[in-house]
Amino acid sequence: MTSLYEFLSLGRWGLSFSSWGVFCLAVFIVGFAKTGLPGITILAVPLVAMVFPPKISVGLMLPIYMLADVLSVWNYRRFAKSRYCLPYLLFVGLGVWSASFVAGAVDDRTFGVIIGWTVAVLVTLSAGTDFLQKRKKNLEPVEAPPLVMSAFFGMTAGLVSALANAAGPIMALYMILARLDKFSILGTTAVCSFFMNWFKVPLFLTLDMLSVETLKLDIATIPIIVLGGLAGIVFAKKLPQEAFKKLILVLALASSIKLILS
Repeated sequence: MTSLYEFLSLGRWGLSFSSWGVFCLAVFIVGFAKTGLPGITILAVPLVAMVFPPKISVGLMLPIYMLADVLSVWNYRRFAKSRYCLPYLLFVGLGVWSASFVAGAVDDRTFGVIIGWTVAVLVTLSAGTDFLQKRKKNLEPVEAPPLVMSAFFGMTAGLVSALANAAGPIMALYMILARLDKFSILGTTAVCSFFMNWFKVPLFLTLDMLSVETLKLDIATIPIIVLGGLAGIVFAKKLPQEAFKKLILVLALASSIKLILS
Protein backbone atom coordinates (compact mmCIF):
# COMPACT_ATOMS: atom_id res chain seq x y z
CA MET A 1 0.00 0.00 0.00
CA THR A 2 1.37 3.41 -1.01
CA SER A 3 2.25 5.59 1.96
CA LEU A 4 1.14 9.22 2.17
CA TYR A 5 4.77 10.31 1.87
CA GLU A 6 5.23 8.33 -1.36
CA PHE A 7 1.91 9.62 -2.70
CA LEU A 8 2.94 13.26 -2.20
CA SER A 9 6.61 12.83 -3.13
CA LEU A 10 7.99 15.34 -5.63
CA GLY A 11 9.48 12.70 -7.89
CA ARG A 12 6.19 10.87 -8.32
CA TRP A 13 4.77 13.77 -10.32
CA GLY A 14 8.00 14.95 -11.91
CA LEU A 15 7.79 18.31 -10.13
CA SER A 16 10.63 20.23 -8.52
CA PHE A 17 10.24 21.72 -5.05
CA SER A 18 9.68 25.20 -6.53
CA SER A 19 7.08 23.85 -8.97
CA TRP A 20 5.21 22.21 -6.09
CA GLY A 21 5.29 25.56 -4.28
CA VAL A 22 3.81 27.42 -7.25
CA PHE A 23 1.14 24.77 -7.76
CA CYS A 24 0.19 24.76 -4.06
CA LEU A 25 -0.07 28.55 -4.09
CA ALA A 26 -2.46 28.36 -7.06
CA VAL A 27 -4.59 25.76 -5.24
CA PHE A 28 -4.66 27.90 -2.09
CA ILE A 29 -5.80 30.92 -4.15
CA VAL A 30 -8.67 28.87 -5.60
CA GLY A 31 -9.85 27.78 -2.14
CA PHE A 32 -9.51 31.34 -0.82
CA ALA A 33 -11.34 32.85 -3.80
CA LYS A 34 -14.29 30.48 -3.57
CA THR A 35 -15.10 31.48 0.02
CA GLY A 36 -13.53 34.91 0.36
CA LEU A 37 -13.06 36.94 -2.79
CA PRO A 38 -14.71 35.81 -6.06
CA GLY A 39 -12.75 36.88 -9.11
CA ILE A 40 -9.21 36.23 -7.93
CA THR A 41 -9.31 32.66 -9.24
CA ILE A 42 -7.93 34.14 -12.45
CA LEU A 43 -4.66 34.72 -10.59
CA ALA A 44 -4.26 30.94 -10.30
CA VAL A 45 -4.46 30.38 -14.07
CA PRO A 46 -0.98 31.73 -15.02
CA LEU A 47 0.58 30.08 -11.97
CA VAL A 48 -0.57 26.59 -12.97
CA ALA A 49 0.43 27.28 -16.59
CA MET A 50 3.97 27.86 -15.32
CA VAL A 51 4.12 24.28 -14.03
CA PHE A 52 2.03 22.27 -16.52
CA PRO A 53 1.26 22.54 -20.26
CA PRO A 54 -1.84 24.74 -20.88
CA LYS A 55 -4.23 21.96 -21.89
CA ILE A 56 -3.19 19.75 -18.98
CA SER A 57 -3.32 22.65 -16.52
CA VAL A 58 -6.93 23.49 -17.40
CA GLY A 59 -8.04 19.88 -16.97
CA LEU A 60 -5.99 19.47 -13.80
CA MET A 61 -7.58 22.48 -12.13
CA LEU A 62 -11.22 21.61 -12.87
CA PRO A 63 -11.60 19.03 -10.02
CA ILE A 64 -9.84 21.48 -7.68
CA TYR A 65 -12.43 24.13 -8.52
CA MET A 66 -15.17 21.56 -7.99
CA LEU A 67 -13.82 20.54 -4.58
CA ALA A 68 -13.57 24.20 -3.55
CA ASP A 69 -17.13 24.74 -4.81
CA VAL A 70 -18.41 22.15 -2.33
CA LEU A 71 -16.87 24.10 0.55
CA SER A 72 -18.24 27.45 -0.63
CA VAL A 73 -21.76 26.11 -1.34
CA TRP A 74 -21.91 24.45 2.07
CA ASN A 75 -20.89 27.67 3.82
CA TYR A 76 -22.87 30.24 1.79
CA ARG A 77 -25.82 28.32 0.31
CA ARG A 78 -28.38 30.14 2.48
CA PHE A 79 -27.39 33.47 0.90
CA ALA A 80 -27.79 32.33 -2.72
CA LYS A 81 -30.44 34.11 -4.84
CA SER A 82 -32.08 31.57 -7.14
CA ARG A 83 -33.56 34.19 -9.45
CA TYR A 84 -30.02 35.21 -10.43
CA CYS A 85 -28.88 31.60 -10.92
CA LEU A 86 -31.47 29.94 -13.14
CA PRO A 87 -31.45 32.09 -16.33
CA TYR A 88 -27.72 32.69 -15.99
CA LEU A 89 -26.91 28.97 -15.78
CA LEU A 90 -28.94 28.19 -18.90
CA PHE A 91 -26.68 30.47 -20.91
CA VAL A 92 -23.56 29.22 -19.10
CA GLY A 93 -24.36 25.75 -20.40
CA LEU A 94 -24.71 27.15 -23.92
CA GLY A 95 -21.38 28.96 -23.54
CA VAL A 96 -19.62 25.79 -22.41
CA TRP A 97 -21.10 23.88 -25.36
CA SER A 98 -19.94 26.62 -27.75
CA ALA A 99 -16.38 26.57 -26.38
CA SER A 100 -15.23 23.71 -28.58
CA PHE A 101 -16.24 25.63 -31.71
CA VAL A 102 -14.76 28.95 -30.56
CA ALA A 103 -11.48 27.31 -29.57
CA GLY A 104 -11.02 26.09 -33.13
CA ALA A 105 -11.97 29.39 -34.78
CA VAL A 106 -10.07 31.87 -32.59
CA ASP A 107 -6.49 31.55 -31.38
CA ASP A 108 -5.68 31.91 -27.66
CA ARG A 109 -4.10 35.35 -28.08
CA THR A 110 -7.07 36.89 -29.90
CA PHE A 111 -9.55 35.32 -27.51
CA GLY A 112 -7.61 36.67 -24.50
CA VAL A 113 -7.59 40.20 -25.93
CA ILE A 114 -11.34 40.12 -26.65
CA ILE A 115 -12.16 38.92 -23.14
CA GLY A 116 -9.71 41.40 -21.61
CA TRP A 117 -11.33 44.39 -23.32
CA THR A 118 -14.79 43.09 -22.48
CA VAL A 119 -13.97 42.84 -18.78
CA ALA A 120 -12.30 46.28 -18.79
CA VAL A 121 -15.39 47.90 -20.33
CA LEU A 122 -17.68 46.12 -17.86
CA VAL A 123 -15.58 47.24 -14.88
CA THR A 124 -15.81 50.83 -16.12
CA LEU A 125 -19.57 50.55 -16.57
CA SER A 126 -19.95 48.97 -13.15
CA ALA A 127 -17.97 51.75 -11.45
CA GLY A 128 -20.02 54.38 -13.29
CA THR A 129 -23.31 52.71 -12.39
CA ASP A 130 -22.28 52.47 -8.76
CA PHE A 131 -21.36 56.18 -8.70
CA LEU A 132 -24.73 57.19 -10.16
CA GLN A 133 -26.64 54.93 -7.77
CA LYS A 134 -24.85 56.44 -4.78
CA ARG A 135 -25.84 59.92 -5.88
CA LYS A 136 -29.46 58.75 -6.06
CA LYS A 137 -29.18 57.04 -2.66
CA ASN A 138 -30.57 53.89 -4.26
CA LEU A 139 -28.55 50.74 -3.78
CA GLU A 140 -31.35 48.18 -3.71
CA PRO A 141 -30.66 44.93 -5.58
CA VAL A 142 -32.15 44.48 -9.04
CA GLU A 143 -35.40 42.51 -8.61
CA ALA A 144 -34.57 40.17 -11.47
CA PRO A 145 -31.65 40.43 -13.92
CA PRO A 146 -32.73 41.29 -17.50
CA LEU A 147 -32.59 38.33 -19.86
CA VAL A 148 -30.05 40.12 -22.07
CA MET A 149 -27.78 40.62 -19.07
CA SER A 150 -28.04 36.97 -18.02
CA ALA A 151 -27.45 35.84 -21.61
CA PHE A 152 -24.36 37.98 -22.12
CA PHE A 153 -22.68 37.16 -18.82
CA GLY A 154 -23.73 33.51 -18.89
CA MET A 155 -22.45 32.86 -22.42
CA THR A 156 -19.21 34.74 -21.78
CA ALA A 157 -18.57 33.02 -18.45
CA GLY A 158 -19.28 29.60 -19.95
CA LEU A 159 -16.86 30.20 -22.81
CA VAL A 160 -14.05 31.61 -20.67
CA SER A 161 -14.50 28.95 -18.01
CA ALA A 162 -14.38 26.07 -20.49
CA LEU A 163 -11.33 27.47 -22.29
CA ALA A 164 -9.26 28.72 -19.36
CA ASN A 165 -11.03 28.27 -15.99
CA ALA A 166 -11.00 32.06 -15.76
CA ALA A 167 -14.64 33.13 -15.48
CA GLY A 168 -14.32 34.47 -11.91
CA PRO A 169 -14.16 38.21 -12.75
CA ILE A 170 -17.05 37.92 -15.21
CA MET A 171 -19.27 36.15 -12.66
CA ALA A 172 -18.33 38.69 -9.98
CA LEU A 173 -19.25 41.59 -12.27
CA TYR A 174 -22.61 40.00 -13.02
CA MET A 175 -23.38 39.93 -9.30
CA ILE A 176 -22.07 43.46 -8.71
CA LEU A 177 -24.13 44.95 -11.56
CA ALA A 178 -27.16 43.35 -9.91
CA ARG A 179 -26.13 45.27 -6.74
CA LEU A 180 -26.13 42.24 -4.46
CA ASP A 181 -24.58 42.53 -1.02
CA LYS A 182 -21.36 40.78 -0.01
CA PHE A 183 -22.75 37.48 1.23
CA SER A 184 -25.37 37.29 -1.53
CA ILE A 185 -22.53 37.61 -4.05
CA LEU A 186 -20.61 34.83 -2.31
CA GLY A 187 -23.65 32.54 -2.06
CA THR A 188 -24.96 33.09 -5.57
CA THR A 189 -21.49 32.81 -7.10
CA ALA A 190 -20.89 29.58 -5.16
CA VAL A 191 -24.04 27.92 -6.52
CA CYS A 192 -23.47 29.14 -10.09
CA SER A 193 -19.84 28.00 -10.06
CA PHE A 194 -20.80 24.58 -8.71
CA PHE A 195 -23.14 23.84 -11.61
CA MET A 196 -20.99 25.56 -14.22
CA ASN A 197 -18.00 23.35 -13.41
CA TRP A 198 -20.12 20.20 -13.62
CA PHE A 199 -21.30 21.35 -17.07
CA LYS A 200 -17.66 21.25 -18.20
CA VAL A 201 -16.95 17.63 -17.21
CA PRO A 202 -18.35 15.97 -20.41
CA LEU A 203 -16.42 18.41 -22.62
CA PHE A 204 -13.16 17.86 -20.72
CA LEU A 205 -13.58 14.09 -20.88
CA THR A 206 -14.19 14.27 -24.63
CA LEU A 207 -11.02 16.35 -25.08
CA ASP A 208 -8.96 13.99 -22.84
CA MET A 209 -8.23 16.83 -20.41
CA LEU A 210 -9.04 14.67 -17.38
CA SER A 211 -7.16 11.51 -16.45
CA VAL A 212 -6.62 9.17 -13.52
CA GLU A 213 -3.19 10.68 -12.84
CA THR A 214 -4.47 14.27 -12.74
CA LEU A 215 -7.29 13.20 -10.43
CA LYS A 216 -4.77 11.61 -8.06
CA LEU A 217 -2.84 14.86 -7.95
CA ASP A 218 -6.07 16.77 -7.34
CA ILE A 219 -6.85 14.51 -4.36
CA ALA A 220 -3.44 15.31 -2.90
CA THR A 221 -4.36 19.02 -2.81
CA ILE A 222 -7.52 18.64 -0.68
CA PRO A 223 -5.83 19.89 2.57
CA ILE A 224 -4.60 23.01 0.73
CA ILE A 225 -8.07 23.67 -0.72
CA VAL A 226 -9.62 23.43 2.77
CA LEU A 227 -6.94 25.69 4.25
CA GLY A 228 -7.51 28.30 1.54
CA GLY A 229 -11.29 28.02 1.97
CA LEU A 230 -11.10 28.55 5.73
CA ALA A 231 -8.84 31.58 5.23
CA GLY A 232 -11.36 32.97 2.74
CA ILE A 233 -14.26 32.57 5.19
CA VAL A 234 -12.38 34.55 7.85
CA PHE A 235 -11.42 37.20 5.27
CA ALA A 236 -15.00 37.63 4.03
CA LYS A 237 -16.31 38.17 7.56
CA LYS A 238 -13.71 40.84 8.30
CA LEU A 239 -13.82 42.81 5.03
CA PRO A 240 -16.47 45.60 4.86
CA GLN A 241 -19.03 45.52 2.03
CA GLU A 242 -17.72 48.59 0.18
CA ALA A 243 -14.09 47.47 0.37
CA PHE A 244 -15.17 44.00 -0.81
CA LYS A 245 -16.81 45.41 -3.93
CA LYS A 246 -13.94 47.78 -4.74
CA LEU A 247 -11.39 45.01 -4.38
CA ILE A 248 -13.33 42.77 -6.78
CA LEU A 249 -13.46 45.58 -9.35
CA VAL A 250 -9.74 46.33 -9.03
CA LEU A 251 -8.81 42.67 -9.43
CA ALA A 252 -11.15 42.28 -12.40
CA LEU A 253 -9.57 45.33 -14.07
CA ALA A 254 -6.07 43.99 -13.37
CA SER A 255 -7.00 40.63 -14.89
CA SER A 256 -8.39 42.34 -18.00
CA ILE A 257 -5.14 44.28 -18.47
CA LYS A 258 -3.16 41.06 -18.12
CA LEU A 259 -5.30 39.34 -20.77
CA ILE A 260 -4.87 42.28 -23.15
CA LEU A 261 -1.09 42.53 -22.73
CA SER A 262 -0.10 38.88 -22.28
